[in-house]
Amino acid sequence: MNRMIGLWAHPRSRSTILERVFIERGDFEVFHEPFSHMAFDEQSAIPHGDLNCGMPRDYDAIKALLRDARQRAHVFHKDMAYHCLTPLKADAEFLAEQQNVFIVRDPARAIVSHHAIFPQMPAHAIGHQALYEVFCEVRRLTGKTPCVINAENLASHPETTLRRLCDHLQLDFLPEALSWNARCPEQWKAWRSWHKDAENSTTIMPDSADFDPRPLHDNPHLMAYDQLHRPFYERMNQFTEQGQP
Repeated sequence: MNRMIGLWAHPRSRSTILERVFIERGDFEVFHEPFSHMAFDEQSAIPHGDLNCGMPRDYDAIKALLRDARQRAHVFHKDMAYHCLTPLKADAEFLAEQQNVFIVRDPARAIVSHHAIFPQMPAHAIGHQALYEVFCEVRRLTGKTPCVINAENLASHPETTLRRLCDHLQLDFLPEALSWNARCPEQWKAWRSWHKDAENSTTIMPDSADFDPRPLHDNPHLMAYDQLHRPFYERMNQFTEQGQP
């Protein structure tokens, strides 16, 4: 049977640039945030493109779409855990039928980046807590620790990080998938405004060394978000790239 890989993320975690590697591999049908279509529509305040793009709008229909795709090809889908947290946590069958990978980024960087695009973001949309809850459920179901990728490791050491991921997933490592021509893949168009850096990239680049935390520290609202989500980041980060095959 064809395989399915789910990359679960929080916003601004570098998950899209990791998804780009799987687009470039060419051996997976790649879905970009399919469950976002159950969380948002054209009337939602969050910045978006054309959400009337033919994607189903409810959890079961989106899951069926992924399963149908798996009948014809290997499937890779990337999504934010908070988009579908309640039904996903209750769906042991769906979680168990795929290989689940998680990516985390330090909340300070993620929050500042998120706020720059969507200042009205609600607390739950920072996403680390929801991601941790799904991580714990996968760990409980499988009895194994799933693979967790640290976004800074991915950015600073992309080849090493991706070789480890491929080893975990029992995939061939394809070095040619780490470079590409700058473009917007079709999958990204509904959320294009969120992915400008990824769209203009030609490879995985390191984070800027001159990160300025002042927008976080000067904003009590954002500091509260950091304090809420940092414990979940720290719990997951201790398992970085230690997943058991």
